[in-house]
Amino acid sequence: MVRYLRFCGGQFENVERPVVEERPIALYVNGTELATLMCTPTKVEYLVVGFLCFEGVIPGTEAIESLETHPEAGLADVRVRGDFHPPRRKILTSGCTGGITFSLDGGEPLAGDHYLDPAQVLPLMKELYARATAYHQSRGIHAAALADPGGDILLVAEDVGRHNCLDKILGEALLTGVRTEGRILLSSGRISTEMLRKGAFMRTPFIVSRTSPTGASVDLGKRLGITLIGYVRGDTFNIYSHPERLASIPNPHSTVTHAPNTATPTTPAATAS
Repeated sequence: MVRYLRFCGGQFENVERPVVEERPIALYVNGTELATLMCTPTKVEYLVVGFLCFEGVIPGTEAIESLETHPEAGLADVRVRGDFHPPRRKILTSGCTGGITFSLDGGEPLAGDHYLDPAQVLPLMKELYARATAYHQSRGIHAAALADPGGDILLVAEDVGRHNCLDKILGEALLTGVRTEGRILLSSGRISTEMLRKGAFMRTPFIVSRTSPTGASVDLGKRLGITLIGYVRGDTFNIYSHPERLASIPNPHSTVTHAPNTATPTTPAATAS
């Protein structure tokens, strides 16, 4: 808990409430320090696994021999099978806490037809914020979720860094056996290229944010076949790429379907795919 002054209605008042916690976690792989992650020290094991998988250090959880996390000491130690050669190239991203990545490759475009009922977008974003418990306590923290196109929230993560939230989502999905392919990625933060790359890695055809994408992420979304939705606020949202996935629903009793090749989008013609 932190005590501070709040100015409201022309007067000062004393307030005591939680603030966002942020700690450095030094990540070691086979005894070699790989990176220091600035993060909110919750679900650290998911954060570590997701980060390692996103960055290509491990192909999946089967490559991990042991994993120990000690948030109070700022340490995470991972043992992987075989030799470990740390990447030589490091890229500082636009992450909230100075994110780092070792590649900006977005991978192959998403194949197959996917469909989302536009009526699901606003309720899903509201549900994300309803489940963001740390946000309600302290504000100043990002939230992300993995959802089914049918409208169910499957996983939720919160962290001071928006990139960390997606790392935690992937890590938890891998460790608990939740499939990410074909689902929806929700985020409270800005969608930059590295955020979109993480969504492409998880094979999520829909990335939805309460805030804006960058121009580069819009271009990448078009190339990778990802429907990018931003500024989900009130009763409106913007579609920046592949709006054809939000066409009319052929089956009125289903909230998700595979759109036929002849489907006609109901989104405005001015919205580019």
